[in-house]
Amino acid sequence: MSYALATKKRKFHRVLDSLSGANVQKPSNADSSTGKDASPNPAKYPTIKKVRLASSGSVADSEDMIIRKSVSNISRHSSLSPSSQQRPNFVPWDRERFLERLETFRRVDRWSPKPAAINEVQWAKRGWSCVDVMRVECVGGCGRAVVVKLPDEVDDVGEDDTDKIIERREVEARLVEEYSKRIADGHAERCPWRKSGCDDTIQRLPLTNPETAVNGLHARYLNLARLESKLPPIDNIETPSKLDLDETISILPPAFLGDKLEPETQRETQRETTDNPPQPATKNDDSHTNISSQKIGAELDKAAFVLAAFGWDAAPDVGAGLATCGACFRRLGLWMYKPKEDGSVSVYTKLDVVGEHMDYCPWVNPKTQSGGGKPVLHGFNGKPQSGWEILSQAIKTMHRRRTRCDVPSTPAEVTSQEALASPGEAKVDDDETQKLRDREWWTKLRRVRQSLQVKGLKRTK
Repeated sequence: MSYALATKKRKFHRVLDSLSGANVQKPSNADSSTGKDASPNPAKYPTIKKVRLASSGSVADSEDMIIRKSVSNISRHSSLSPSSQQRPNFVPWDRERFLERLETFRRVDRWSPKPAAINEVQWAKRGWSCVDVMRVECVGGCGRAVVVKLPDEVDDVGEDDTDKIIERREVEARLVEEYSKRIADGHAERCPWRKSGCDDTIQRLPLTNPETAVNGLHARYLNLARLESKLPPIDNIETPSKLDLDETISILPPAFLGDKLEPETQRETQRETTDNPPQPATKNDDSHTNISSQKIGAELDKAAFVLAAFGWDAAPDVGAGLATCGACFRRLGLWMYKPKEDGSVSVYTKLDVVGEHMDYCPWVNPKTQSGGGKPVLHGFNGKPQSGWEILSQAIKTMHRRRTRCDVPSTPAEVTSQEALASPGEAKVDDDETQKLRDREWWTKLRRVRQSLQVKGLKRTK
């Protein structure tokens, strides 16, 4: 076959290919993965003798670009895989992760109370989680496991077996000492939990901000109030003698019964930014405050409020009638403290809102809330306070902030109150002198405001 005839046939096939497009075949995945050349095989097409370098180079560049994009997509997909999105295990500063580990010890069929040196808090501070009956494991870390088992209680032995009681106590003391070492040494050599754990302040409740503390109380109260008939009567709830329930209820925010509390910071900002002088409290305002306090006292569910004030919250399943603590993960069946429908006495006559918490719970343990030997953030007369005591102080603090308007804010108010306090010594100034004093007072106030404002940069021409 002549060269001219072969050229014509080649051109004819190209025209057919361009018209139909059915004969165009893409390289298979196997060829692209193995890196084989996708160009036509010279043995299959012996008529093809010359190929332009520019066209072959452009095809190679385009194929190289496609490969690069596919590789980048694969690497991006692998970087977003679930295994890479897992949270780090060694985060001793994370209170949420600590509480997640502590919650694994909640089940009574897996874990029983232990001495303070090896209780669930100590294991959770070092990264351990309860995975089986008396079995703790470093989940997400080194994977080591420790079985924590102590001898039976000494109460199981007869009172006459004094030697056995002493022997068991000695064995228990040695085991507690050994397990206390295993809390750290039980981890692998390279595990970071072996060297350090959570700080003692990891259990501290976030009650530093009074507004945040009262908002948390309000949220827990609303959850418990939904239980309604499942709550025990207020007479069956035992509270500490330090708490004056009626006084605490009387100083609650007026919007406490609503779905949302008004932020105090917003109210303070409105008072500071207004240009009008604050108005003194009148008798009508006092009567309105008394009426709102009486309304809150009448409509408030005292049983739900007492439980919320001591850290208890309703379980997610409202129908179960359970109260839980988010700090020590104790659960209470409220039906056990409520009289039965037939009028018979309840299983337990009293619900001790303090004693039902775990001993280490920061809601009832001042040492835990203060962080052990750390400086006391909230203390009365230098003494550490438990969580419920700090919350009680926060309610009083919020009440003082709301009643600031009762304190005289202008010289006129000061003069009027001094005149009422000592009418014999008070001197009545004329109107012009009083207006001059008020004007001077407001001028000083504006100067203080201007000094506190941030001055912007001057524009350069």
